[in-house]
Amino acid sequence: MKPGARRRLLVGAAIGVAVAAALGAGFLAGYFAGFQARFVDFLFASRPARPARACTLVAIDQRSNRALLPRYGTMSTWPRALYAQALERLGELGPRVIVLDVFFDAARPDDVELTAVMRRLGNVLTPAEAQGPQRARPAPGVAQEFDVFVRPTPAVRAAAAGEGFVNITTDADTVVRATPLLLRADGEELPAAVLAAVARFVRRPSVIDTPPSEDEVYAAGRAIPVSPAGNMRINFLGPPAGVSGSTVFPLVSFVDVLEGRVDPVVVRDRIVILGQTIRGADEHSTPTSAHTRMWGAEVLASAVETILTDRYLVDASLGTQLALLGLAGVLAGLLAAAWRPWRALAGTLALLALYFVAAILAFERGLVMSVSPMLALALAFAAVLGYRVVFEQAEQRRVRDVIGRYLSPGVSRWVLDDPARLALGGETREMTVLFSDVRGFTAISKALPPAQLVTLMNELMTLLADVVFQRDGTVDKFIGDALMAFWNAPQAQTDHAARACVAALDMVSALERARPEWERRGLPPIEMGIGINTGPMVVGNMGSRDRLAYTVMGDAVNVASRLEGLCKVYGVRVVVGEATRVAAGDALACRHLDRVRVKGRDEPLDVYEVLGRREDVDGVQVAWLQAWERAVALYRARQWAEAAAAFAELCAKTPADGPSRVYLERARTLAARPPGADWDGVFDAETK
Repeated sequence: MKPGARRRLLVGAAIGVAVAAALGAGFLAGYFAGFQARFVDFLFASRPARPARACTLVAIDQRSNRALLPRYGTMSTWPRALYAQALERLGELGPRVIVLDVFFDAARPDDVELTAVMRRLGNVLTPAEAQGPQRARPAPGVAQEFDVFVRPTPAVRAAAAGEGFVNITTDADTVVRATPLLLRADGEELPAAVLAAVARFVRRPSVIDTPPSEDEVYAAGRAIPVSPAGNMRINFLGPPAGVSGSTVFPLVSFVDVLEGRVDPVVVRDRIVILGQTIRGADEHSTPTSAHTRMWGAEVLASAVETILTDRYLVDASLGTQLALLGLAGVLAGLLAAAWRPWRALAGTLALLALYFVAAILAFERGLVMSVSPMLALALAFAAVLGYRVVFEQAEQRRVRDVIGRYLSPGVSRWVLDDPARLALGGETREMTVLFSDVRGFTAISKALPPAQLVTLMNELMTLLADVVFQRDGTVDKFIGDALMAFWNAPQAQTDHAARACVAALDMVSALERARPEWERRGLPPIEMGIGINTGPMVVGNMGSRDRLAYTVMGDAVNVASRLEGLCKVYGVRVVVGEATRVAAGDALACRHLDRVRVKGRDEPLDVYEVLGRREDVDGVQVAWLQAWERAVALYRARQWAEAAAAFAELCAKTPADGPSRVYLERARTLAARPPGADWDGVFDAETK
């Protein structure tokens, strides 16, 4: 892994950990309780409704009000005998428990009929309501303490099979999410009506089995988990009955009970809860519907179903939540650090979706996952992305300004993906370096005014640099009228030697194309020599503390400069070393020029002229090269006269061929003054 990528990943992971730690502290302090509550609400809304197992609602609804209004007036004036008749009819259908969510707290003459029916049925539970200022949790399992329990009349209570409070509590946002199971008032502890109904339904002799603990209430043969506040979370089965298509609880109108229009199946052996379902009366917001409120009787029925089915909702352990929180922060930080923004966003969204699906599956099994990992994913992604925008893009702009001067656009983008690829400390690798130089620059500079000279040099260097960039090379520097470029750094290139040689040919072609325009403007003709060498070099950012340059150095670099100087000696445009010719492969046509001992080196070098791409060399040129090789072989065999004749013939055919003229002159000189036996045919280049 590259150092820059490693550093970016470490920064991303560190930011992710910091975000997770901050969120964890906030959740432990309760600052994000609202987010968690909304998350659980969304989980409720995301799952399909389930039908109730045991509860049926008898609704004192708007239809009942309209039907009974002409004869009995409003609900508050209905005679108790009417309720007695309804209970009688229900009793005939065989319910196991009847829970009244209607208060008969004022004595009336016809209470006798009501209480008689209640005694005869023996399964009617009456409500109570804790009232007065609420005080802190007074004992384990007891949610709150009040001043008093408001109950029905003593006669009604005496006729009931049991009682329980019907208080409904809400969170700070007025949404019902849990219910207390035990309340205390005036020194008395009373169970919830839902506990009394469950105990009666499962035929337990008592409601409370043993004293509750801090986190469980033992009632109706069950250990029911409660929160630190003493409340049991309600596992709502689905949307309220007022939502179109809701079929959670069988719903029977009170007037239908009176008139005997009830299907026995929805009553027999079930818990029947009788209460109001009139809009504006006893309505509550719940997690299962954003716009339709749930009647109090439905809330009680939902709590009963939670207990009967043992489908309790409990939070994942603190250790699990913190582990997932940390993991989410680190993963999002790593994604945002390692990938491009859009790809990282897609990855983060995928993780969010995966966690949400896992949360839904866990929720189906009663395990409530924390929303904190989802927040960590989003916030860590945003934080790391913000860091990259503020710091990395600023660094990229700085690097882009610098590298754009000497790297091709493609290599620039590659480097900008990881600026550390420009190894600051330097590294050694095999590379190919190119030097180009203008022939006769001194004469040109004397012939042109300074401004015109600068314009010409700028045009020439732009032309040459463009060629380097087209072949994905790196412009090292401009040295007066010379250009230095290299390949295989910063981006690795297996064909770096071939790229450099093709770039040299392209430079020659570009110079030929530009020459007519320069001549039209009255500028002097420009000739150029190019030297190329391949070998181990040190590459990296080098220079002073305040001024660095991405450059190469080494003996192979110096040799390339010497090879460029040989262009003038042999009258050619492109000279390469043996290593370059071998590395470039068969794609190029080259001819062996000479064995040369360049200045500064004792060992001779085999040097070659690059003639062109191999596919561009025709049969005539191949024959000419064969003649050249025969002439050189005669020269190496010390057959000076024969070599001179062969080179003279080559010069006659191609008068512009500089190497033929050089060898012709050497052969004639050696023929006139033969060297000693130690002659090795190596040419000593005395100048750079």
